[in-house]
Amino acid sequence: MAKPTATERPKAFDTLVAIVDLVIPLRHPDRDPSLSDIARLTSTASRVLRFSNLDERIETENRAVLQVAKKMQLVG
Repeated sequence: MAKPTATERPKAFDTLVAIVDLVIPLRHPDRDPSLSDIARLTSTASRVLRFSNLDERIETENRAVLQVAKKMQLVG
């Protein structure tokens, strides 16, 4: 199997995190979002990506929520 190259399409996880990072300031300009706000945004964004496997979608959502929450220092 060929090794991934730099021109390969971005991974779903990276794309999902980038989408949520862009949407948070637009949806919550006047306050910091809570963990549940991040989870809702991530769930909505992941539906746009159209995963073929539900388990993969849920796993990716959970990883993305954790990543964004860590960036925003909501979890340690």
